[in-house]
Amino acid sequence: MITKEDIETERTPKELRKFVTTKKFKVNKCIKERHRGMLKKGLYKVFVDEIIPLSLFCLKIYPNNFKILPKLGNQGYDAIVKDENGKIFEYVEITAPHDGHKATNVAKLAVKNGIALNTLRDYNSGSDLKDMFSIIMEICKKKVKKDYSDCSLVIVIDFSPPFEEEKTKYVQLVKELEKEILKMKFNVKKIYLLIIPLDMVKKIYG
Repeated sequence: MITKEDIETERTPKELRKFVTTKKFKVNKCIKERHRGMLKKGLYKVFVDEIIPLSLFCLKIYPNNFKILPKLGNQGYDAIVKDENGKIFEYVEITAPHDGHKATNVAKLAVKNGIALNTLRDYNSGSDLKDMFSIIMEICKKKVKKDYSDCSLVIVIDFSPPFEEEKTKYVQLVKELEKEILKMKFNVKKIYLLIIPLDMVKKIYG
């Protein structure tokens, strides 16, 4: 249901977000495809880990006369951003640190029991994000070694949506995480945190 051609199509930020939401709606209507998406089979891994966050990020950061061209592969970036004149404005690298083993087990459990992924909560307030700190920092250590001098690095922070009374706690944890990340020396144009459950994009460097 998702093809390479679908993904590697140049779109405005609004068009990219519409593509994502429309594709998600169609996938969710088909049980087989929905389960493939939950398990990140095939191109669903790229779609979930890179294209969905990219669409959220671009909608908040770039004007709608810019164009976004996602690129599959290992070229050192995940998307090309072009300005209103069609010239390359910058490149974007999306990184979505997560516990892959745990995520796979949770997805399998959700598929088996026919429930939504975000209904599975097995933690105290904030502990899920705290548990991610070491994983995020390990990914950042790898990114420090690479040349992103013409690239905006977007670090995706995702967890189950917190209850309203928990949000202040999560905002504080994000601030703590930001301090730890900025202790590292990146060769990068800009660094953003995309905190999906808080609907927040925060530029922390550049």
